[in-house]
Amino acid sequence: TPWTVEVTGMVQKPAKYALDDLLRGVTMEDRIYRMRCVEGWSMVIPWHGFPLATLIRRLQPLPSAKFIEFKTLLDPVRMPGQGRDILNWPYSEGLRMDEATNELALLAIGVYGKAGPAQNGAPLRLITPWKYGFKGVKAIVRIHFTDTMPVSSWMEAYPQAYGFYANVNPAVHHPDWSQASE
Repeated sequence: TPWTVEVTGMVQKPAKYALDDLLRGVTMEDRIYRMRCVEGWSMVIPWHGFPLATLIRRLQPLPSAKFIEFKTLLDPVRMPGQGRDILNWPYSEGLRMDEATNELALLAIGVYGKAGPAQNGAPLRLITPWKYGFKGVKAIVRIHFTDTMPVSSWMEAYPQAYGFYANVNPAVHHPDWSQASE
């Protein structure tokens, strides 16, 4: 079955879209971004995708929409980690609308200039290079526009360590370890 993305909430064009329809006419870009994890590692990744702002403009959120929430596919057979009870699945993440429309925010469909494998978040993954890696929700199937800050999966599971903003800041430590170095 073709991949679909449900768009809901405070938006002029709510619907369930086939991924091919969302990508039609979009110019893909290759961007090299460093991703830093709260667990103290980082890597440089050559993402292939398009600006999130391009999709947001196409969907036409209402002026009252202040946040955007993303949900991942819920399929423990294909994603065995979802069988673990660390988080309430499906995984969810969110951004303020000004962050979502930042020119650096990217919806990746792959790596190294082509469609990516499932382990890289295919077929649609959020990339925000100024934030920690857990903000990069993978396998997106739902985009919800709202006026209320969404509670993301890690905020719910461990709010002392994982806040909504999660901007990379080596001076702000995780409760269990230092973020000063990688």
